[in-house]
Amino acid sequence: MPQVQPKKRDATWDIARGIGMMLVIYGHFLEPMYPAKNGSPMIESAAAQWQVIYSFHMMLFFLVSGAVNVNLPKKAWPEALRGSLRLLALAWVVHIIGVIFAMIIGAAPDATRSVWDAVYAIGDPIVEGYLWSIGVLWFLTSLCFVQLLAYVTLGRIPALAVVLVAMVATAITPYLPNQYLLQTWFPGLSFFALGFLFTQWQIRWPVWAAIPFLAAAILLAPLNHGCSFSFSDTCGSIPFGVRMFAGSYGYLPLFFLSSLVGSLAVVCLSAGLARFAGPSAFLSYVGRNSLQLFIINGFVATFLFGVLWQVKWPHLTAFHYIGFAIGIIAAHLLVLRVLRPVLGWIDSAALAISDFIVRLITSVTGSAEAKAA
Repeated sequence: MPQVQPKKRDATWDIARGIGMMLVIYGHFLEPMYPAKNGSPMIESAAAQWQVIYSFHMMLFFLVSGAVNVNLPKKAWPEALRGSLRLLALAWVVHIIGVIFAMIIGAAPDATRSVWDAVYAIGDPIVEGYLWSIGVLWFLTSLCFVQLLAYVTLGRIPALAVVLVAMVATAITPYLPNQYLLQTWFPGLSFFALGFLFTQWQIRWPVWAAIPFLAAAILLAPLNHGCSFSFSDTCGSIPFGVRMFAGSYGYLPLFFLSSLVGSLAVVCLSAGLARFAGPSAFLSYVGRNSLQLFIINGFVATFLFGVLWQVKWPHLTAFHYIGFAIGIIAAHLLVLRVLRPVLGWIDSAALAISDFIVRLITSVTGSAEAKAA
């Protein structure tokens, strides 16, 4: 009797996450590069790339997270809670390391004035859930609560309804506080549910569609001028760039449309690249290690931002940008290999913290239910 072969893992979502991670690394490199400073004009070619990348790259991560968590609503509550709290605990651990590192290199003078100031620098962001010492931790915080919302809603409400309601609810985000990144929950949930829906539909993504989707993302990004409810007015910085961590989305219909076409461009391209062993293996590796690379890039973006800001860039061509992208991504992968034991310890600490909190919560709720019975 022939043995049943296990179903081969679809690399599309790993590759999409890998491409998204490389866009994060490259986008954080462009951000301090393009602004006008030190008597030099704005580097428009860098600004245009940055604006397009920021128009969709973080929403792509929410979409991929939903696509690979199609079994989330079927999980037991403690398991779903543990998986979400692990992300928040990871933010806590990395934040504490970030504060200590900043104190060591003299980048946090306020925290070194007294023991109380050091405790406040560590504890206040943990209590309030934002203003982390490492800026990128906002995403882990947001994804924690988006997953919990998805667990509650997707098991009871059709996924398409969750997508639409969350998109509409995004209109109230400018009026919400941003503790625990509350302003990011609704847009994040909309794309998490959308990714969940895509996996349910089992869509076959045509690679050729990546071209028109990417073209649409490039054309749409400059049209967003930063005003939530006005297409024609201009609000905020020029060029405007979406900054999810601050609840800054610009014109909301355009934000969602840009996020959608940009994300679909990456997904369609990923489906095509999944057919080729070499690119698939490399990009899947980046995708599977995106969380560790995210942490590494968080330290780079936080502590080297000022250094990159001061650089006087020469005239840049496409070859320069390609070289920069390859170089900085390769450097991150090298650091990943060197720091893998440390990153493993950080992840283990986060798992231990989340396990402890889940046991504490379930024991308290279990005792309450026993008394009620």
